[in-house]
Amino acid sequence: MRNRRKLVFGLVAAVLISLALGFIYQEISPEVAEEDKLPSFVLAEEPGRVIGRVELSGLASVDFPTAASIYRAEKLDLTFTQADAVGWAKNFGSLSSSGEVDTPLGKIYVFAKKGEELTVTGNPRALRYTRESAGGTGTISDSTTAIQKAKEFLAAKKLPDPSSFLPTVKYLSAIGERTAETTAAEAAFVEVNFSWSVGGYDLLGESPSDMAIRVILDRDTRVVYLNYQFPDYSFSTGQEVPLLSFSQASDALGREAQIVLVRPVGDIGKWSISDSSNLSSFSPEAARLVYVMQPGGELLYPVYLFEGPGRALGNDVWSAAYVLAVSPQYIKEE
Repeated sequence: MRNRRKLVFGLVAAVLISLALGFIYQEISPEVAEEDKLPSFVLAEEPGRVIGRVELSGLASVDFPTAASIYRAEKLDLTFTQADAVGWAKNFGSLSSSGEVDTPLGKIYVFAKKGEELTVTGNPRALRYTRESAGGTGTISDSTTAIQKAKEFLAAKKLPDPSSFLPTVKYLSAIGERTAETTAAEAAFVEVNFSWSVGGYDLLGESPSDMAIRVILDRDTRVVYLNYQFPDYSFSTGQEVPLLSFSQASDALGREAQIVLVRPVGDIGKWSISDSSNLSSFSPEAARLVYVMQPGGELLYPVYLFEGPGRALGNDVWSAAYVLAVSPQYIKEE
């Protein structure tokens, strides 16, 4: 009888503890209403994956925020006309019109002269300028000089001042289809990127190279590449959502990382072009919180950007990976 009473008391205690734990869990992880959930975070281009080892020993811990706002982007009704395009071409020197290209969104106007080309996209508004260069014969600029030279070039072409944008600098041994990163001592080109900022964080696109402004200079500080995307959006803040912690985001690298940038490092003579951006290993050295705007989407998603060396197709590469920062219970299952 006494043993039966102990058994009953034990079962009742177990049930009460289970109910208490369930209540605590619900308080910590409340159920999210379906209308409050966000659509899945999907990139237009199929990202790569880490199919091998992720090494975190070189990644310093980062104090990420516990929550962030979801921003909504609204496309502004702004378009470059043919007259606008001609005006921009004059700012770039004696470039002659070489045709127009019709797209579903509007026209792309093309101007050129020997060794140089400028394209003006009507909608969304953008400029793209290229100039032939073998790298030059001078000394590659340090980061401070490169940023200043990039700003001077933009000012000379009467483009909006990017001083409020956040610049980053990378050194390249080659550009174009075989763009490769290297050290300043071995570089033929220096790349300066300016990104928009939303809520105090960089706003990126499909990859970290999808910046608002991208400028590449050769050793003689001549601009050989410019991609300038105009800020044709307004942003409004929406709901606030909890974010993954640093340890949770790091743990997700092997399972959920979306590899969005793979650049060969050093000698690219051995680099073979491939449609695959999968990594056999990844050793991130830096992590930061950014916002990512999907092409054609209305929402800006908080995303953790991990950057560092890796291996792909037997080559050393510099890679970047996106990990969605939003807690899973706030994402719709599709």
